Amino acid sequence: MTTRPFEVMNAQSAPARADSPTASRFQTLIVVAIPLALCAAAYFGATSRLPITGDEPHYLVMAESVATDFDLDLRNNYEDEARRPRIYGAVEPHVGKTDRGWIPFHAPGLSVLLALPSGLAGIAGARFAMIALAGALPWSLFRWLSGEMPAVTAVWLTLGVTIALPLCFGAQQIYPDLPAGAAVLGLTLWLLRRPRERTARGAWAAWWLASGLLPWLHLKFMATTAVLAVAGAAMAYRSSNAQDGQTARSVAATSLLVAAGPAAIVAFNMWSTGRPFGFRGAEELSTSFDRALMTFLGLHFDQSQGLFVQQPLMLAGLAASVPFARLRPRAALLWVALYASLIVPNSFEISQFGGGGPAGRFGWSATWGWTVPLGLVVAHYHDRLHRYVKPAVVTSAVYQIALAARWGPNPLLLFSRVDPHLSARDSLFPIAVRPWLPSFYFPDLSQHLRYAPDIAAVALALLVIASGAAAMVAWTPRIRRPF
Repeated sequence: MTTRPFEVMNAQSAPARADSPTASRFQTLIVVAIPLALCAAAYFGATSRLPITGDEPHYLVMAESVATDFDLDLRNNYEDEARRPRIYGAVEPHVGKTDRGWIPFHAPGLSVLLALPSGLAGIAGARFAMIALAGALPWSLFRWLSGEMPAVTAVWLTLGVTIALPLCFGAQQIYPDLPAGAAVLGLTLWLLRRPRERTARGAWAAWWLASGLLPWLHLKFMATTAVLAVAGAAMAYRSSNAQDGQTARSVAATSLLVAAGPAAIVAFNMWSTGRPFGFRGAEELSTSFDRALMTFLGLHFDQSQGLFVQQPLMLAGLAASVPFARLRPRAALLWVALYASLIVPNSFEISQFGGGGPAGRFGWSATWGWTVPLGLVVAHYHDRLHRYVKPAVVTSAVYQIALAARWGPNPLLLFSRVDPHLSARDSLFPIAVRPWLPSFYFPDLSQHLRYAPDIAAVALALLVIASGAAAMVAWTPRIRRPF
């Protein structure tokens, strides 16, 4: 029998399947509505008091230009904002002044998406549009999980993953990282479902096109588009070998659409700035590997920026990484490449952790990747693991409530403050416990190698990986061989 792409390799037992091939519309609606309702509650209860900060006013000025002028020459928009403040008031423009006008420093994709809602309802309209875009996360995750495991488990797992700081607070922040993370997760999960579902050529065309549009959110996602393109090509190759000619022809016939997005953004940049990547360049990246490694570790373990700290349930995905690689080696290879494309560029940014932006923002696009190994391993070992899903989700919810009780009254706590004194840095925790928790802020990696909480965090991660590997070995049936 020929193995299809990304299917289970050498599995010892069949994974538990869902009660039905797809989730009901009612279940999907509930699973999506609950996290989005909490996002809206967080906005009305806390973050509506936050001023527009960081890069947010620049995305909104760009959105105004798209909505009113139908162009990306921002001079009149910045000048008008300085005279008659509606968003922020006078602000140093994030533009390059060229013969074509004041061309934005930031990629325009997010502002194009926000042009209509911000034009109709201002800042609040933009924030609610961001929340709506974030709804793609629970929607795509639940649709995928409900095809891999019983619906009840899928509901609990989806809610546990998405009811968390990165979504409930991050969805309201006007940055491209979370929408990009939601898009990448959705595109990846759609591809993982293809071996079991035949797909029309039009759907493949939409997938290729969406994969190619990621650089319009930020040029750093050009690498992610490249990984998805390779994955799609691998799907076509494996389908042809598996004598699935229909899939192979559909993929091949539409594959060139993935180049439309990158080609269009490069063409726009060449027209407007004379440079293929616009005003973004290698000068924004650090050449220090030690500094990049420190930032990489901080994006995972720091007491404010760390994705495992903002959503500890993702540690279960870390534990699932070795069993995932054993069960789905091709999918694991794709996952590693995608995760690296999302997290590594941010690790080399000179603007450490995104400057004064929301804490953890540089990890928000990659955070959701951990749901892939988590979901597949829970599905495969469902008989053993399903009993632990509900307690883990309840524990996660209690933790998130405790965090919200701290940042809700003062959401400014969720913004970066780089300071040599631990008590003055941003943290999700009270000052009394900060010395016991990892904090990655200094570019000299050797300082962190001498700091016990940082060492303990990395050791804990290795222990979590080892525990997942040990469980896999214990749960794998041994084959009795005759003498």
